[in-house]
Amino acid sequence: MQRLTDCFGIVQHASYSIPDYRSGYTTDDNARALVVAVQHYRMHGDDLSRSLATRYLAFLLFAHRPDGRFHNFIGFDRRPLDEVGSEDCFGRALWSLCWVLLAPPEPGLVGPAERMVHEALPWVPRLEHPRGKAFCITALHRWLQARPGEQDRVLELTRPLADYLTARYNEHSQPGWDWLLPEMTYANAKLPESLFRAYQMTKDEEYAEVATRTMAFLSERTFDGDSLRLVGNHGWYRQDADEPPLYDQQPIDACAMVEAALAGFDATSEGTYLRRAWLAQEWFLGRNCQGVPLYDSETGGCFDGLTEHGANQNRGAESTICLLLSHLSVLAARRRISRRALGMPPTEEDETSALLETPAEG
Repeated sequence: MQRLTDCFGIVQHASYSIPDYRSGYTTDDNARALVVAVQHYRMHGDDLSRSLATRYLAFLLFAHRPDGRFHNFIGFDRRPLDEVGSEDCFGRALWSLCWVLLAPPEPGLVGPAERMVHEALPWVPRLEHPRGKAFCITALHRWLQARPGEQDRVLELTRPLADYLTARYNEHSQPGWDWLLPEMTYANAKLPESLFRAYQMTKDEEYAEVATRTMAFLSERTFDGDSLRLVGNHGWYRQDADEPPLYDQQPIDACAMVEAALAGFDATSEGTYLRRAWLAQEWFLGRNCQGVPLYDSETGGCFDGLTEHGANQNRGAESTICLLLSHLSVLAARRRISRRALGMPPTEEDETSALLETPAEG
């Protein structure tokens, strides 16, 4: 990740392991990289993570529009290449800023992140697309952890988003298709993840029920025993298809499965979700349909996808960030569970998470 990062931000693509500066930058990637840096600093307290977090936050400050939204595509000459970024971009940016508020690597990062959060929030009710809404629910979950005093506003914003997703489930689900939309495309697990998080915040049983059903259906379609077989982007997976396309499988989907499974565990305390999170992380290390590692131990990067011919040899920002996010998320969960099992006192993170967790049994 450091190799792909220059003085402005993280470069979008790579040619093999070399940064491709012609591809410029995206807010999508810099937001996700910011979360990696924040989580890594939280775990290790290292100077590199703090420095990178500052750089990625500065990028978001540059991409932040006066109206509270964000540009997504920025050229290498630092000119915005779009009028306004997508709703996915908006949700990811908000999510990363809330992570800064939850675990700031240094106090000076809080002010800019707080301002951007509050300027972005009025746009949340205006979102129209399912994944944009889902990303924002996960952002609001982190905001509530960081700012428990904002609970009323968080719930006011969260409920319409989650209600929309459950309405889409009621519209599109049918025997043999227990899903929220008429097709599965990218980052599919973000949809059930967001409903698990909505349930943690609201305790609305309908959100938990739809999250559980859709996560089970997604897992049924993408796990072959202990091997994760992600929905390929060669045609995606439509409701009338017999089975999902196998290639090309993308790291973003494996990362989404890790995060959704951990959200499922947080919401239900069911160990099955922990196992799925671990197996989804193992996809990067070779537990996949080709037995090919996506992690490149020589560079620390992640190959861009799994094709019918093996791993795509390019190692761009999204892939590497998804690998790191998956690893850090699983590692943090294991550490949290180990402390509980050993009867150790909770950390500040555990106490904050307890505000949102359903009482566990067993």
